[in-house]
Amino acid sequence: MTCMAPLPDGTFLIVNGAKEGVAGFGLASDPNFNAVLYDPSKPVNSRMSVMANTTIARLYHSEALLMQDGRVLISGSDPQSPFFPEEYRVEVFIPPYLLSGAPRPTFTIEETDWVYGNTYEVEITSGNIANLKMSLIGMVSTTHGNSYGARTLFPEFTCSGSTCTITAPPDAHTCPPGWFHLFVLDGPTPSISAFVRIGGDPAELGNWPMLSDFTVPGV
Repeated sequence: MTCMAPLPDGTFLIVNGAKEGVAGFGLASDPNFNAVLYDPSKPVNSRMSVMANTTIARLYHSEALLMQDGRVLISGSDPQSPFFPEEYRVEVFIPPYLLSGAPRPTFTIEETDWVYGNTYEVEITSGNIANLKMSLIGMVSTTHGNSYGARTLFPEFTCSGSTCTITAPPDAHTCPPGWFHLFVLDGPTPSISAFVRIGGDPAELGNWPMLSDFTVPGV
Protein backbone atom coordinates (compact mmCIF):
# COMPACT_ATOMS: atom_id res chain seq x y z
CA MET A 1 0.00 0.00 0.00
CA THR A 2 3.00 2.30 -0.21
CA CYS A 3 3.00 5.18 -2.67
CA MET A 4 5.92 5.92 -4.96
CA ALA A 5 6.41 9.31 -6.63
CA PRO A 6 9.02 9.76 -9.39
CA LEU A 7 11.17 12.85 -8.83
CA PRO A 8 12.78 15.10 -11.47
CA ASP A 9 16.35 14.05 -10.64
CA GLY A 10 15.65 10.37 -11.36
CA THR A 11 15.11 9.31 -7.74
CA PHE A 12 11.83 8.06 -6.24
CA LEU A 13 10.02 8.93 -3.03
CA ILE A 14 8.36 6.01 -1.21
CA VAL A 15 5.84 6.89 1.53
CA ASN A 16 2.65 5.74 3.28
CA GLY A 17 1.39 2.19 3.64
CA ALA A 18 1.73 -0.35 6.44
CA LYS A 19 4.29 -2.87 7.64
CA GLU A 20 1.76 -5.63 8.29
CA GLY A 21 -1.54 -6.81 6.82
CA VAL A 22 -3.32 -6.22 3.53
CA ALA A 23 -5.16 -3.39 1.82
CA GLY A 24 -8.58 -2.18 2.88
CA PHE A 25 -11.28 -2.89 5.47
CA GLY A 26 -9.06 -2.30 8.49
CA LEU A 27 -6.89 -5.35 7.74
CA ALA A 28 -3.54 -3.51 7.96
CA SER A 29 -1.58 -2.46 11.02
CA ASP A 30 1.76 -0.92 12.03
CA PRO A 31 1.68 2.13 9.70
CA ASN A 32 4.82 3.16 7.85
CA PHE A 33 5.69 6.66 9.04
CA ASN A 34 9.02 6.89 7.20
CA ALA A 35 9.80 8.61 3.93
CA VAL A 36 12.30 6.58 1.90
CA LEU A 37 14.34 7.84 -1.04
CA TYR A 38 15.23 5.27 -3.71
CA ASP A 39 18.22 6.25 -5.85
CA PRO A 40 18.83 3.77 -8.72
CA SER A 41 22.18 5.44 -9.53
CA LYS A 42 23.74 4.18 -6.29
CA PRO A 43 25.35 0.75 -5.84
CA VAL A 44 23.16 -2.24 -5.07
CA ASN A 45 22.31 -2.54 -1.36
CA SER A 46 22.78 1.21 -0.79
CA ARG A 47 19.94 2.66 -2.85
CA MET A 48 17.41 3.18 -0.03
CA SER A 49 17.74 6.12 2.39
CA VAL A 50 15.31 6.75 5.24
CA MET A 51 14.60 10.47 5.50
CA ALA A 52 12.01 12.45 7.46
CA ASN A 53 8.99 10.81 9.06
CA THR A 54 5.44 11.78 9.86
CA THR A 55 3.01 11.09 12.69
CA ILE A 56 0.03 10.59 10.36
CA ALA A 57 -1.03 7.05 9.44
CA ARG A 58 -1.83 6.79 5.74
CA LEU A 59 -2.67 3.28 4.66
CA TYR A 60 -5.16 2.23 1.98
CA HIS A 61 -6.37 5.06 -0.31
CA SER A 62 -3.37 7.30 0.29
CA GLU A 63 -1.60 9.31 -2.39
CA ALA A 64 1.77 10.90 -3.22
CA LEU A 65 1.82 13.30 -6.16
CA LEU A 66 4.71 15.28 -7.64
CA MET A 67 3.96 19.00 -7.94
CA GLN A 68 5.37 21.55 -10.39
CA ASP A 69 7.79 22.96 -7.82
CA GLY A 70 9.40 19.55 -7.19
CA ARG A 71 7.73 18.97 -3.83
CA VAL A 72 5.41 16.00 -3.23
CA LEU A 73 1.80 16.33 -2.08
CA ILE A 74 0.85 13.56 0.38
CA SER A 75 -2.76 12.88 1.35
CA GLY A 76 -5.45 10.29 1.99
CA SER A 77 -6.09 7.31 4.26
CA ASP A 78 -8.34 4.27 4.61
CA PRO A 79 -11.91 5.59 5.17
CA GLN A 80 -13.05 2.22 6.54
CA SER A 81 -10.37 1.45 9.12
CA PRO A 82 -11.68 1.26 12.72
CA PHE A 83 -8.12 1.75 14.02
CA PHE A 84 -6.89 4.73 11.98
CA PRO A 85 -9.62 7.37 11.44
CA GLU A 86 -10.11 8.88 8.01
CA GLU A 87 -7.45 11.54 7.52
CA TYR A 88 -8.24 14.97 6.06
CA ARG A 89 -4.88 16.64 6.69
CA VAL A 90 -2.56 17.14 3.73
CA GLU A 91 1.24 17.17 3.94
CA VAL A 92 3.96 18.38 1.60
CA PHE A 93 7.29 16.56 1.46
CA ILE A 94 10.38 18.57 0.50
CA PRO A 95 12.98 16.32 -1.21
CA PRO A 96 16.71 16.79 -0.47
CA TYR A 97 17.35 18.63 -3.73
CA LEU A 98 15.38 21.63 -2.41
CA LEU A 99 17.12 21.80 0.98
CA SER A 100 20.54 23.05 -0.12
CA GLY A 101 19.39 26.63 -0.64
CA ALA A 102 20.76 26.63 -4.19
CA PRO A 103 18.76 28.83 -6.59
CA ARG A 104 16.44 27.12 -9.02
CA PRO A 105 17.20 27.32 -12.74
CA THR A 106 14.50 29.05 -14.80
CA PHE A 107 13.45 28.62 -18.42
CA THR A 108 10.79 29.47 -20.96
CA ILE A 109 9.31 27.30 -23.69
CA GLU A 110 6.89 28.33 -26.43
CA GLU A 111 5.91 25.01 -28.04
CA THR A 112 4.28 22.64 -25.58
CA ASP A 113 2.47 20.26 -27.98
CA TRP A 114 5.21 17.86 -29.07
CA VAL A 115 5.41 15.45 -31.98
CA TYR A 116 7.50 12.31 -31.56
CA GLY A 117 11.09 12.80 -32.71
CA ASN A 118 10.79 16.55 -33.36
CA THR A 119 13.02 19.15 -31.73
CA TYR A 120 11.92 22.03 -29.51
CA GLU A 121 13.71 25.07 -28.15
CA VAL A 122 13.99 26.02 -24.49
CA GLU A 123 15.43 29.36 -23.41
CA ILE A 124 17.41 29.10 -20.19
CA THR A 125 16.90 32.34 -18.27
CA SER A 126 19.01 31.44 -15.22
CA GLY A 127 21.28 28.57 -14.20
CA ASN A 128 24.64 27.09 -15.10
CA ILE A 129 24.35 25.89 -18.71
CA ALA A 130 27.33 23.55 -18.29
CA ASN A 131 25.62 21.81 -15.37
CA LEU A 132 22.13 21.36 -16.83
CA LYS A 133 20.00 18.24 -17.12
CA MET A 134 16.42 17.92 -18.33
CA SER A 135 13.76 15.42 -17.38
CA LEU A 136 10.24 14.52 -18.44
CA ILE A 137 8.03 13.12 -15.67
CA GLY A 138 4.70 11.56 -16.63
CA MET A 139 1.54 13.14 -15.22
CA VAL A 140 -0.10 10.52 -13.06
CA SER A 141 -3.37 9.39 -11.54
CA THR A 142 -2.44 8.14 -8.07
CA THR A 143 -4.61 5.74 -6.05
CA HIS A 144 -4.51 2.32 -4.37
CA GLY A 145 -0.72 2.32 -4.07
CA ASN A 146 -0.22 2.97 -7.80
CA SER A 147 0.88 6.00 -9.80
CA TYR A 148 -0.71 5.23 -13.14
CA GLY A 149 1.24 6.67 -16.04
CA ALA A 150 4.38 7.35 -14.00
CA ARG A 151 7.59 7.32 -16.01
CA THR A 152 10.85 9.25 -16.03
CA LEU A 153 12.61 10.18 -19.27
CA PHE A 154 15.82 12.14 -19.81
CA PRO A 155 15.58 13.57 -23.34
CA GLU A 156 18.59 14.36 -25.49
CA PHE A 157 19.39 18.06 -25.77
CA THR A 158 22.12 20.42 -26.96
CA CYS A 159 22.72 24.04 -25.98
CA SER A 160 24.09 27.02 -27.86
CA GLY A 161 24.43 29.96 -25.52
CA SER A 162 21.24 30.12 -23.46
CA THR A 163 19.12 28.31 -26.09
CA CYS A 164 18.77 24.55 -25.69
CA THR A 165 17.22 22.23 -28.28
CA ILE A 166 15.41 19.17 -26.91
CA THR A 167 14.67 16.08 -28.98
CA ALA A 168 11.24 14.65 -28.16
CA PRO A 169 11.00 10.89 -27.44
CA PRO A 170 10.98 8.85 -30.65
CA ASP A 171 7.71 6.93 -30.45
CA ALA A 172 4.75 5.73 -28.40
CA HIS A 173 6.61 2.60 -27.29
CA THR A 174 9.24 4.74 -25.58
CA CYS A 175 6.78 7.36 -24.40
CA PRO A 176 3.03 6.67 -24.44
CA PRO A 177 1.08 9.79 -25.47
CA GLY A 178 0.10 12.10 -22.67
CA TRP A 179 1.06 15.06 -20.51
CA PHE A 180 4.46 15.43 -18.86
CA HIS A 181 6.29 17.75 -16.48
CA LEU A 182 9.34 19.23 -18.21
CA PHE A 183 12.00 20.05 -15.61
CA VAL A 184 15.35 21.75 -16.10
CA LEU A 185 17.88 20.87 -13.39
CA ASP A 186 20.99 22.79 -12.39
CA GLY A 187 22.91 19.92 -10.80
CA PRO A 188 20.35 18.35 -8.45
CA THR A 189 18.15 21.46 -8.15
CA PRO A 190 15.00 21.43 -10.32
CA SER A 191 13.19 24.33 -11.93
CA ILE A 192 9.48 24.86 -11.74
CA SER A 193 8.13 22.52 -14.41
CA ALA A 194 6.29 23.37 -17.60
CA PHE A 195 3.54 21.05 -18.88
CA VAL A 196 4.09 19.54 -22.33
CA ARG A 197 1.88 17.13 -24.25
CA ILE A 198 3.72 14.44 -26.20
CA GLY A 199 2.17 12.36 -28.98
CA GLY A 200 -1.01 14.38 -29.44
CA ASP A 201 -4.47 13.19 -28.41
CA PRO A 202 -5.00 9.83 -30.20
CA ALA A 203 -7.94 8.93 -27.95
CA GLU A 204 -9.61 12.26 -28.83
CA LEU A 205 -10.12 13.06 -25.15
CA GLY A 206 -10.23 16.75 -26.05
CA ASN A 207 -13.12 16.40 -28.50
CA TRP A 208 -16.01 17.79 -26.48
CA PRO A 209 -19.55 17.38 -27.87
CA MET A 210 -20.69 20.38 -29.89
CA LEU A 211 -24.24 20.75 -28.58
CA SER A 212 -26.35 23.88 -28.24
CA ASP A 213 -27.00 23.28 -24.53
CA PHE A 214 -23.42 22.24 -23.60
CA THR A 215 -20.75 24.72 -22.57
CA VAL A 216 -17.22 23.52 -23.27
CA PRO A 217 -15.20 23.53 -20.01
CA GLY A 218 -12.31 25.95 -19.85
CA VAL A 219 -9.35 23.56 -19.57
